[in-house]
Amino acid sequence: MKNLLVMSLFLVASLDADVDLGEEFAAGDLVTADAFNTKFNALNGVVGEIVDADLLGNWECTSFKYGSDSGYLETDGGNGQVGDGYFYSKTGNLSFTETDTESSLNSPKNWSIDQDNVLLNHEEMESGIVQNQGTYSLLGNVIYLFNDLGSLGGFNIKALSGAKIFLSPTSETSAYDSHGNGDRPLSNPNVICELIASE
Repeated sequence: MKNLLVMSLFLVASLDADVDLGEEFAAGDLVTADAFNTKFNALNGVVGEIVDADLLGNWECTSFKYGSDSGYLETDGGNGQVGDGYFYSKTGNLSFTETDTESSLNSPKNWSIDQDNVLLNHEEMESGIVQNQGTYSLLGNVIYLFNDLGSLGGFNIKALSGAKIFLSPTSETSAYDSHGNGDRPLSNPNVICELIASE
């Protein structure tokens, strides 16, 4: 128990300020199981395994690419250049929904996004390979997207806070697409999503 408390305190010290752990414990405080569990569950939501319930709802996702991509220019529906920096961004609303309570590994859940080229590369969207909706399966902290043509790629999920996640392509989907269309990565890098409404 002492090791668990030390580990929890270490994690609290190293986590982002977005994690609200409530009042701090002081030396000599008697801590109820409920108070300890509340803090531990908040920490686990940031550093633990992502589960389907964590994803269900509507997310505002912004993808960041360095260099030029026509789909990220303001004239083509993107946000344009981020300040005076090297990145360009594009934002869309991503929804994760379910029709049953099984895990998405056993019973894939639904995903949809209202903008092209946020999660998946625009060039592939134009060729008709990628659609803006399909199903997903969550395996560990990796989400795999599918449509009626098969796998669209996977993203590693890192919880930045209880309501913010960072998506980065898995090594198996970041280098080349699986549809024989050259060396363009299918999954976009650097996608940050904030929960706007949970299901």
